[in-house]
Amino acid sequence: MNTAEMSNHSYWEREEWLKSPDLLIIGGGIVGASTALFYKKQFPSHDILIAERGQFPTGASTRNAGFACIGSISEHLADMETASEETVLDRIERRWKGLKLLRQTMGDDSISYVHTGGYEIFTNGDDFERCSKQIEYFNRVLKERLNIDRVYNSLTYSGYPAIYNSVEGALNSGLLMRSLHSRLAREGVRTLWNSEALNVDSGEVTFRSGLKMNSEKIVVATNGFTSHLTETKVEPARGYIFTTKPIANLAWRGTFHFHEGYVYFRNIGDRLLLGGARHVALQVERTDQFGINKKIRDWLIQFANETLNLPEDWEIDQEWSGIMGFTENKEPVVKKVKNGVWIAAGLSGMGIAIGMEVGRKMANLIADSR
Repeated sequence: MNTAEMSNHSYWEREEWLKSPDLLIIGGGIVGASTALFYKKQFPSHDILIAERGQFPTGASTRNAGFACIGSISEHLADMETASEETVLDRIERRWKGLKLLRQTMGDDSISYVHTGGYEIFTNGDDFERCSKQIEYFNRVLKERLNIDRVYNSLTYSGYPAIYNSVEGALNSGLLMRSLHSRLAREGVRTLWNSEALNVDSGEVTFRSGLKMNSEKIVVATNGFTSHLTETKVEPARGYIFTTKPIANLAWRGTFHFHEGYVYFRNIGDRLLLGGARHVALQVERTDQFGINKKIRDWLIQFANETLNLPEDWEIDQEWSGIMGFTENKEPVVKKVKNGVWIAAGLSGMGIAIGMEVGRKMANLIADSR
């Protein structure tokens, strides 16, 4: 912080709020917060500061659908068209282990985890046949990797052919982040909210307010907004979600996927949460600007009416968008990018499943650099 900036703050602010931390993390989402948590476990005496651009974690961590999932068979088969079989299987295993780490670290009550199981529904018979033929293959390889019997099984749900996933569940992502930040506060981790970083260099971060802070160790954990601060290629992707007003006798209870995981829905009590459909406007949704795409919204409303057969009087209660960050191969980026600066980003829509594990990996990488 330069002299002019220092003169604008009190002695107490400079000493307790604006002192240079041992570790400065840009981004207070699940990756940034998890990095702080696991680094603090290794170095309890170190001062850690998280700087978050929003009033609460802004991006995808509190704006997702709350799915604790390893993915549907159609999603895995689609991924195998652009990545090797081994890469995709490693990804499934990483998601499973990441979810186990999340639940073990936080406890199910603090994230409102419910083991619902997951369903992939099909409206096209050929697609169902193609995917159902792979059930035995995936069950065999996942038994070897996860030591779980029969992850997938075919059945019928609400009249549709479906593939059931026995290991999936749902959680409250807002409660998850509240619980995680409460825990960090108890352990002495400081957080500056409404603090958007504009530039990151070795040893120094400049914020939109004009504030500059120094630290020998800086982590950029901004996922879909990463290109604002580094040259690392992480492509933003906007995701749209809405929840309905309560629906009497709601038939859809659990977590559900459709069309290679692009469409997802679940119940929250008697409300239906429905989101995704980026495939309807993929190019347009490659943006880091929050907003609602009418084409996607209309598609999801039609899906709710014609496929999910919601009652005619159903209504949208709340709607929002979140910003994800994708890498070309859907593998997260966890690396040092310059002297004293690391990056952890590119969760590729799997933040709930792998975010905490990415944070732990980041903390270990920094610790090993000492």
